[in-house]
Amino acid sequence: MNHLAVSIAGVDMTSALLWLICWFLTIGLHEGGHAWMAWWRGDDTAYMLGKRSINPVRHIDKGNNMSLFGVVLLPVITVFTMGWPIGFAWVPVNPGKMRHPLRDNAFVALAGPGGNLVGAIAGALVLALAIFLVGTTGGSLALHPFEFHVGQTSTALALLAHLAYRMMLINILLGVINLMPIPGIDGGAVLYYFLNHRGREIFNSLRPYGIIIFVLVVWFLLSKPIGMLFLFFASDFTIWLMNLVGK
Repeated sequence: MNHLAVSIAGVDMTSALLWLICWFLTIGLHEGGHAWMAWWRGDDTAYMLGKRSINPVRHIDKGNNMSLFGVVLLPVITVFTMGWPIGFAWVPVNPGKMRHPLRDNAFVALAGPGGNLVGAIAGALVLALAIFLVGTTGGSLALHPFEFHVGQTSTALALLAHLAYRMMLINILLGVINLMPIPGIDGGAVLYYFLNHRGREIFNSLRPYGIIIFVLVVWFLLSKPIGMLFLFFASDFTIWLMNLVGK
């Protein structure tokens, strides 16, 4: 098993770079999904700002420090502290321009995780292709979520497999996290549509505390399930896929 990476402060630089590439691709799919759905439902706000695109650069507001922090700086910090990137981005949405504001806004919210679903499937398919190509040459892959190993194959194929592997993982995790029914999260906008009048009043009162609720729920209630989900796709599912395609 050949290790091909420079390590800085214990972080595999090749792995970190692959994670960041996947992060930016994922941002394009997620935020582009929001913008496309908003445009389709009648809101051209994001379209007029050039954000109806899967190009991640379109979703970095260079004059907005919060955008630069959430899309660029925070993912770089977390990939070196946690091993994989976490950040945030957004597209402006004006439900008032939509044909059916509440319902259409829920569709717009779902389109972001929908983009993650596309990214996860694409990653899994490319990973399966890479596994197949490696298998046809009698080689083997050594996939690891936080390290890059060439394994018994070419460096190009190993890079492709590791990139697709991380693309699958990050899209599954971010898609699941964004579906949580919490104010300020995509799942919250979907839940809001189904609430009655009293439920919406309570939900609106919680909006200022959305980020705090999100952190508390993830940290104290969902950190273990999310970790188990990550490990399942990083290990069990991937081993199953390698055995299936390898045969």
